Amino acid sequence: MAARLRGHAEARIDDKGRLKMPSAFKRTLEATFGSSLFITALTDDFLQVYPLPVWEEIETRVTGLGFLNPSRRGFLTRANRYGNENDMDSQGRVLLKPIQRELVNIHDEVVLIGCLDHIQVWPAERMAADDDPRPLTTEDFTTLEF
Repeated sequence: MAARLRGHAEARIDDKGRLKMPSAFKRTLEATFGSSLFITALTDDFLQVYPLPVWEEIETRVTGLGFLNPSRRGFLTRANRYGNENDMDSQGRVLLKPIQRELVNIHDEVVLIGCLDHIQVWPAERMAADDDPRPLTTEDFTTLEF
């Protein structure tokens, strides 16, 4: 089984708008996927950081929906309006565009959450304010088959 992005870490955004990827995430990204990333905001709550090979798999699945499919158009418009392809530098820094930071209200401190094949980047204030933004329910566990 391939390495997974799991756990969480706190990080800061520098004055140039760069996120320094925490070392555990950086190691897994580079060893498993390489340093090319696609960063987007599919919701207004947090950013998603996808290793480029994972993002390309998503694009392939979305392409199968057909050119005129309104869900495809909406998804691609949103993903690309707030998205950009980016490479981590040798120190693990990656630029978050101003439009991305403004949308999800990221200023300096962030919390990164590993989601197996991608990373969520949350404003630290929002994570502190929402002890658990969405507690798991019995229905969730049934769906997940735990």
